[in-house]
Order: sequence, then structure tokens, then C-alpha cells
Amino acid sequence: MSYYQYPQNPYQRPPESAGLSTASLVLGILSLLGFSVIILVPLAGVITGHLAYRREPASRGLCLAGLITSWIGLALAILGYALAIWFFWAMSTGFGYGSYYDDVIFSLGFLH
Repeated sequence: MSYYQYPQNPYQRPPESAGLSTASLVLGILSLLGFSVIILVPLAGVITGHLAYRREPASRGLCLAGLITSWIGLALAILGYALAIWFFWAMSTGFGYGSYYDDVIFSLGFLH
């Protein structure tokens, strides 16, 4: 009979990587710093954040921070694109002065 004690768990699991969570946080911070003009940056942050939320349960806080910053960056990007489209539309119509509708009315002779 041997009195030598064997280790309880000879195999240890490798630590889980937090690569997707870190990528989501980095992309979220970049989208808040102004890279949301390229709409792919916050969109990639949202996608990697949701993937990390399911695959990496040990780093939920990191991927949650990445998700929040990416969603805010995506909202700012959509708002910025909407304002730019409105601005260029308003500039093309002259902010209501000399628009196409006014030109048609004056050319028909209704408001001379």
C-alpha cells in the first residue's frame, strides 16, 4: 500500500480567451472617437459583442461595455448620416426659397 497522494485534477482547462470581448470594446471605443463615420466600425463592434456575449461567459462585463459603446457609436453614425442627408437636401432646395415648386408656379404665371 502506497501513501503517495496523487493530484486531484491532473488536467487543467486552459483559460478562456477574451478576444471577441476585447475586439468589441476596442471597436466601440473607436466608434465613439469618431470612426463611426465609417459605419462598418460600430457595426463590427456590435456583431463581435453579441458573439462574445454567447461564447465567452467569463468576460461578460468586457463584452457588455463593448456592446454599449458600439450601439452608441452606431446610433451616432445613423444620426450623423441622417443630418448630412437632410443638410444636402435642404441646400439643394435652397431652404425653401427658389425651390422647384416655386419655379413651376412662377413660370405658369400664377404669382406675378
